[in-house]
Amino acid sequence: MRLHQLGRLLQQAAVQRVRLPVWLQGEPAALLHLAKQLLAQFAPERCWWLGSEAPEQCTALKQAKAHQLLGTECDWLVINACSGFNGDQIAAASGALKAGGLWLLLTPPTDSWLAQPNPHHQPLLSYPLTPPAGAQGFTAFWRNTLQQTNLLHAQLTADGDIQILQQPTFPPLAVAAECQPPFKTAGQQTAVAAIVKVVTGHRRRPLVLSADRGCGKSAALGLAAAELAKQGKQRILITAPSQLQASVALTHFASQVQQAQQNVLQFIAIDQLLAELPVADLVLVDEAAALPAPQLQQLVNHYSRLVFASTEHGYEGTGRGFQLRFQPYLAQQCPDWRQLRLTEPIRYQAQDPLEQLIRHSFLLKLDLPEPAYDSTQAVLLKHYQHHDWLAKPEKLQQVFALLSFAHYQTQVKDLLALIENAALAVYTLEQNGQLLGCMLLSSEGEFSAELAEQIYQGKRRVQGHLLAQSLAFHLAEPGLACLKLARIMRIAIVPGLQQLGLGSQLLQLVSDELSRRGYHYLGSSFGATPSLLGFWQRNAFLPIRLGQQLDKASAEPSVLVCKALQGDTATVSRLAEHFSQQLYLELTEYPSDLQPALMLQLVKPPLRILSPFERQQLSLFANGQRPYELVATLLVYWFNQHRLQLDPLATAVFIARCWQKQPWSLLARRFQLAGKAAIIKLMQQSVAKHH
Repeated sequence: MRLHQLGRLLQQAAVQRVRLPVWLQGEPAALLHLAKQLLAQFAPERCWWLGSEAPEQCTALKQAKAHQLLGTECDWLVINACSGFNGDQIAAASGALKAGGLWLLLTPPTDSWLAQPNPHHQPLLSYPLTPPAGAQGFTAFWRNTLQQTNLLHAQLTADGDIQILQQPTFPPLAVAAECQPPFKTAGQQTAVAAIVKVVTGHRRRPLVLSADRGCGKSAALGLAAAELAKQGKQRILITAPSQLQASVALTHFASQVQQAQQNVLQFIAIDQLLAELPVADLVLVDEAAALPAPQLQQLVNHYSRLVFASTEHGYEGTGRGFQLRFQPYLAQQCPDWRQLRLTEPIRYQAQDPLEQLIRHSFLLKLDLPEPAYDSTQAVLLKHYQHHDWLAKPEKLQQVFALLSFAHYQTQVKDLLALIENAALAVYTLEQNGQLLGCMLLSSEGEFSAELAEQIYQGKRRVQGHLLAQSLAFHLAEPGLACLKLARIMRIAIVPGLQQLGLGSQLLQLVSDELSRRGYHYLGSSFGATPSLLGFWQRNAFLPIRLGQQLDKASAEPSVLVCKALQGDTATVSRLAEHFSQQLYLELTEYPSDLQPALMLQLVKPPLRILSPFERQQLSLFANGQRPYELVATLLVYWFNQHRLQLDPLATAVFIARCWQKQPWSLLARRFQLAGKAAIIKLMQQSVAKHH
């Protein structure tokens, strides 16, 4: 291959509206020299460089910038993988490459590439592991994928010649439906009209706008806001996980309106939006799948004109949490909600070879087949470790698809860790070769006494040992961190087979297997909801710690649960008892909006029998003959005794006032009561009813 041949391929890629993926293998120094020749010859305007030894004419991308690349563009992307690579960053950066652009991967010859470890994936490994040789890690998986992908594959020979091993084929150029400027596709034009109709049509008919990355949904939000501004709308709000992720919509809006209308569309952070609930003609939510479902539900409760834009697949994908956790609620509250999908990419055409390469390399778009389950037939428990996936790529795809569909935080780095981290294992529940469910498990603990003591004293933290570290540091039990522990990171059942007991069956089978293998304790940490915590409690796991901060992704506090296997059951019971008692005394240190039902499950208040005199005081309070201030402490004792008998609103009010010590003004806002007098009236009625 000569430089003019590459030039012709790039010209053809531009005409066909695709990107050109090129994989060059050879000695690192020679590859670097060739890459500099190509840069000098073609002089791309914006060249991004991943890896070491970036030439001056390229922008070297640092590790921390991976997520910041979303929504930006480049003309060339060069990946120098000769001394390792960051798979997560490659997946992020590749989506920014424009049609007609070059995606250039530089790797050593196959034997030496597979022989070397990949230091860039060290952060994915549990202590004290180090990156395995490429033949045992993601490098081998990726190499196998690349060999089956539509790209230009060439190797640099010892005499400097370029030997072509595989030529790329370009898909035919799809005929795009006509559209009028400023729209880039007919689908985008349709989307803008649908967004405008949310404001001009009937109330309570939210729109969900979904697409793969690069289809122009964010731009559609901005263009629709501009159209509404021209129609006289005065206040449109847009929120997103960050202002950066709303920048595309804001930029398109600004380009279409006059100076006097620039303030019609304003960004507002989701926390501020929910705290202030400002009046708006329309609320736009970009990258809605990356926001916690409870926050989206709050928006639905308050606003009647909403548009949710969500990435279905691609690097930004956050599993199917948006579909599984939010859309059923949306359908319940707004039966007439609409969904519109954008399918035509703007930056490149739909059958773009690079997009197919990235999707296959990082399993970004997988189908989850619905298995035919027979409850009368036996199910099998199977065990897979990191070194099994290379020989079982189809099973890996099934497992990763289920994890992605079931969990809202599954990312590219989870796939990389699954293949490279020897401390991770997957247990599957299968029937007739079909995947019914799976569990991702981390082996932890077995620390030396010295390391456990250092963690207990706050002098050390080690990667990949959340359960062991919590036991040693938060629960002051360094001795337990020296034992053999396991932590369930994810557990998922195929959506159509949930509520059939398969999750509990999988938990029990894995518990029995781990016990046979000498594990002392099994734990898990997850965003706590009453129903989810109830599932773990029914399976003999006891809560032993609650995080004091809400998880940014789920807007829920993380709860740590534990179960004894070969370990002492009394130890877990003691930790759980201490936790529930301490939580009662320390609730004021936790978020004010913890779900009341969750607190009832977690808190074990001290019970004190009221004397006849004290009961008389409460009777007088219930009849309006004693002020609240004279019976405040007695109300705490009374509620601790009757907490499971009250209606939901009264329970929530008593918890907020008696346990969390929240001020009257906050209680009135939270529970939409007129003020202190109305709250006391509710308390009086509850005491009268259950006294």
